[in-house]
Amino acid sequence: DIIDWAPSLTEMTLFVVMISYFIQFLHDYGVDQVTVQRLMATPTLGGMARATLVNSFISVFVVGLLAFIGLGLYAYVNVGDHPFPEGLNRDEIFPYYIIHALPQGISGLVITGVFAAAMSSVDSGINSLSTIVVNDFVKPLRGKEMDEGSDVLLARILVVLFGGFAVGVAFFASTIGDMIKTTQGFLGAFSGPILALFLLGILTKRANFPGWLAGMVCSVGVVLWLQYNTDVHFVYFFPISTIGTFVIGFTTSLLFPSSIQTESNPADV
Repeated sequence: DIIDWAPSLTEMTLFVVMISYFIQFLHDYGVDQVTVQRLMATPTLGGMARATLVNSFISVFVVGLLAFIGLGLYAYVNVGDHPFPEGLNRDEIFPYYIIHALPQGISGLVITGVFAAAMSSVDSGINSLSTIVVNDFVKPLRGKEMDEGSDVLLARILVVLFGGFAVGVAFFASTIGDMIKTTQGFLGAFSGPILALFLLGILTKRANFPGWLAGMVCSVGVVLWLQYNTDVHFVYFFPISTIGTFVIGFTTSLLFPSSIQTESNPADV
């Protein structure tokens, strides 16, 4: 049943998908550094709003379209009577279909598109990571101003280092297991708390960094434990980490002094 509204901890149902991807979209279009840097390239605030609106609608359409790939593969195997070889895991089914079922020209275009999409995603992430390291860590710790050329050179060196690390990790990707579950588990464990950090700052006045840090540690631990020790579906990881960090972070913040400094009214002095 495609449209299944019943909540289930072990299956991907429509109800859970809507909640999970709504929270993920909040992260992707609100606090994700890659998206923020792209939006900062637009000249006006109105341009940012239009770009976000158009991209969000297109993303919903594309994600929905990609979800039907699984239905197409199911029909190819069961209706078209083209069984896959025994022993294929879930990560190998679609590549096998591309190589053995699609015409040679089409399969080449699909593989090229996959590589292009991978490069466009990786280079944006590496660029954002190097920018964060230079601006948020190197400059404050250095304590003195350097010329812009030195910062650009350092950023380029970091891009090479991070790129080399990403290539090295890619060689071990085949040993990870379920790639989608691992990716969603990583994003849920570490991206959810980042969204919760911004939500705590926007929606509350009492939250502070120690409280958020406690919530993040607890949520990351819970998500990693669920990923490797239970059958809970990976679509739950992002909501659990976000909501868990928010609730624990706000509650724990009450145990620490407030970081908000109130200004006295001159009329009361």
